Amino acid sequence: MSHPIARRAGMLALTAAMLMPSAGALSDVSSWAQEGVAAAQNAGLAPSSLANSAASGSITRAEFCAVALNAYKAVSGKAVYVSGKKPFEDCSDPNVTAAYLLGIVNGRTNGNFDPDAKISREEMCTILDNILAAADIEATEIAGDACIEDYPDVSMISDYAMQPVVIMVDHSVINGITDTSTDTTILAPSGTTTREQALIMANRFCTAFKPDKTPIAAVDGSTNLPTTAGSSTSAATAITGLPKTEAEKMTYVYGAGNGKYQSAAEAEAHMVEIVVPVWHLQSDGTKVASKAYLQVNASLASIYQAIFEEIFNGSEKFPIYDVGCYSWRTGEHSQGTAVDINPDENMEATINSDGSLSPTCGTHWTPYIDPYSIPEGGDVYNAFTKYGFTWGGNGWRTKRDYMHFSYFGR
Repeated sequence: MSHPIARRAGMLALTAAMLMPSAGALSDVSSWAQEGVAAAQNAGLAPSSLANSAASGSITRAEFCAVALNAYKAVSGKAVYVSGKKPFEDCSDPNVTAAYLLGIVNGRTNGNFDPDAKISREEMCTILDNILAAADIEATEIAGDACIEDYPDVSMISDYAMQPVVIMVDHSVINGITDTSTDTTILAPSGTTTREQALIMANRFCTAFKPDKTPIAAVDGSTNLPTTAGSSTSAATAITGLPKTEAEKMTYVYGAGNGKYQSAAEAEAHMVEIVVPVWHLQSDGTKVASKAYLQVNASLASIYQAIFEEIFNGSEKFPIYDVGCYSWRTGEHSQGTAVDINPDENMEATINSDGSLSPTCGTHWTPYIDPYSIPEGGDVYNAFTKYGFTWGGNGWRTKRDYMHFSYFGR
């Protein structure tokens, strides 16, 4: 249990931290780009890897992968997880690996990715188009103001990039630039893009393609839900009658005599999408109410909603920019019974023999300094543990996983 004085000091540190620029803030943003870059940062598109990078510098292939993953999360509502695979000989960047495994990017030749190369505008369009495919979003034909035939250099677009560029022009994700030598507006498909331009394009992309989502009207398996104290229709009321033992939890989640899901198809048949309230931290330190969409186990849907409403209504107004639940992989995520929150700032790490930590996912955990890090004993911790979840930050002897809350403690 944290000491009240230490807790108060921590809250003061948190208040100070909120006045700092948000994660991923670029340096020396051009005056014309400040509004667009701020919008992209507030939308959670600026990765922490770009923090303090020169806004007017050309973005690299690896850097844009990190932006692309955030765009994918924004339009799909799904989390992205780090893999230990290394598909490219010249690159071990986990963002590149994750983007490759999602089918968003490809390598060059001879097993290389060329991570430090400046990315071209047509490559960016292709990656954004690949995000649509990975998120199963169809780009509808529209009659917008922009038309690719209006640009005199349309013939310079590579064959592989033609359709992606057409889509991004039609939806005003990419605009023309002025060729000062001829005073004409061109697409410059092989030209490079600055970091600030890339963030603005990513935000336009998300604005154009983020689907309108509505909360689920009913939860499958609702006969398995616990009772609530007060109104039975409000997820914000206190849930009672929670299972305590692992055997009770197994029956609660899977039904009497049933076990864990053995295939992705079986698991997905038991998942539902819920919408939960979250706070987003703005670049000026203020917080605004927003929503997050989660694929969760249907049997736990009401519990998840109660948890996130308690976090949202808590005094901390804890900011959440990245949250995920179901994903068919090892561990409880495959069952829809585990949640990861703000993974960069709530690292997973092995515990070394000397007690030090070696990160395996994410970069750090600095509660009361970084506002996205989850403090033990804070609103997030208290809400999850109240409903029977185990926190990876103190649940095991061999590792720490500060982002992770699991119903069965795994």
